[in-house]
Amino acid sequence: MIKIVESRNDFGSMNAGSIKWDNLTEEDKIRLKEKYNLKEIDITPEKAQIFMHHRLNMGKSMGFDGRKMFMADQEHKEGTHFEISKDYVEANPEGWTDIPEDILVVTSKTPRVVIGHPVADCPVVMMVDRKNKISAIGHCSAELIDKRLPMMIGEVLRRDYGSKAEDIITYVSASIGDSWTYDKFPKWAKDAKIWNQCIYMGEDGLFHINIKPAILMQLIDLGLEREKIMFSEDDTAKNPNYYSNSMARSKEIKEKDGRHFAGIFFTEDDSSDIEIQKGKGR
Repeated sequence: MIKIVESRNDFGSMNAGSIKWDNLTEEDKIRLKEKYNLKEIDITPEKAQIFMHHRLNMGKSMGFDGRKMFMADQEHKEGTHFEISKDYVEANPEGWTDIPEDILVVTSKTPRVVIGHPVADCPVVMMVDRKNKISAIGHCSAELIDKRLPMMIGEVLRRDYGSKAEDIITYVSASIGDSWTYDKFPKWAKDAKIWNQCIYMGEDGLFHINIKPAILMQLIDLGLEREKIMFSEDDTAKNPNYYSNSMARSKEIKEKDGRHFAGIFFTEDDSSDIEIQKGKGR
């Protein structure tokens, strides 16, 4: 079985750098209070350990090993990829290593090993070739959508693993809706074909950005079948169960400051069924 998982804010912020007192879980606060006998402390020295607790709790709840989570640092921004092999997992038993490539690949040969990203408003695009039991994913910020990373994810499967378009199923995780605005036309929007219908000036005089159709256009151009492309209906800005940079910064909603995790893994079950599991939210 292939499992797609989205933590929402159930387990706390899902990378160490974004952990703050305001987004700690009650379990985090109880543990820190017991350790320091204080209500609020400088948690900087504790962030790595707190994050590990978040990973382990998510894994226990969703059926994978929380120590075997991997993400790509996306340093190249040109569609490079890296496969998480059994040897790589064994060499990195704590997971979460520095991987400079843009796209991660995992196969059924490494069950319960998760590839994904901690995100706030940006979606994670996940593609699965169920026939060959291969998955490729990438965090797709607006800048990376402009660079056509959603299309590049599919190209990795087709070019390097021999996947056929008709065998690929795509899931796009929760992201911000068109309430995301700029007071000026965004500098990162360089590809006019992508953004022509996806950035518009509203009655409020602001430029509204809608990233979902920008992603869909690339997937259709790649030759993927529309009925096999799924989008989460959750809007990270409006849904209280998700973190959102936009809301945390523009509206100063402190509890929205953080990162949820979206990713994918194979179970030991040999079936090619796909299950989507989301946290319940706090």
